[in-house]
Amino acid sequence: MSAHSSEKEIIEREFELERVILFSDAVFAIAITLLIIDIKFPELPENLKNVNYLRLFRPLIFHFLALCISFLFIGNFWARHLQMFKYLQQYNPGVIRRNLFFLFFIVTFPFAAGGIAGNIRSDFPLPLYVYIVNVALCSAAHLSLCNYIFYKKPQLSVKGHDDDKKYIFLRSKYFTILVFVVLFVAIVIYILFPDQFQYSFLSLYLLPIGVFIMRRKLKKYKPQEEI
Repeated sequence: MSAHSSEKEIIEREFELERVILFSDAVFAIAITLLIIDIKFPELPENLKNVNYLRLFRPLIFHFLALCISFLFIGNFWARHLQMFKYLQQYNPGVIRRNLFFLFFIVTFPFAAGGIAGNIRSDFPLPLYVYIVNVALCSAAHLSLCNYIFYKKPQLSVKGHDDDKKYIFLRSKYFTILVFVVLFVAIVIYILFPDQFQYSFLSLYLLPIGVFIMRRKLKKYKPQEEI
């Protein structure tokens, strides 16, 4: 094979990899955009003199809360995806499949967010569990992709940078475990107190506590440029 043909093949491969990355970025952008589409300004009555604005805008408060939480999750997953793909130099069908599986749960974020925004009731806890499951599966899919690129098929990533790769992998692993623990605790609480669904929300406090512990545990692996 001539040097010209080899150089052309490398350029084509880089272009194909860039298409994978651009497609992934587009999915993230669309998922974030879809979060806001269903949020509409409430219809105002003609006579505003005795309007209870708190009651009028209360549904929007929950929608914007779901938007902010989902925006943080999607933005965090995008940042992790960016860091991981920074070390990817080749791709194969395994990367494509795992990346699409991960992006599927990014796309379902607007659906899950819409559920917790307008359908959570004391007698209907399902939307909360659907949302936590969505986050958990998204994190698990990211972990699977990370493990495949860095450890199962290490030839796909650039050589070296072992500490950085380990940090990215362990952060994804610990976060996945944390979210599944939150889901498990929420289900256990609901089983123990089926008539007190609001108690299940106590499990969500484990998330910031777990993230704080996770960051302290990962500090020794953190790349110097991120400290």
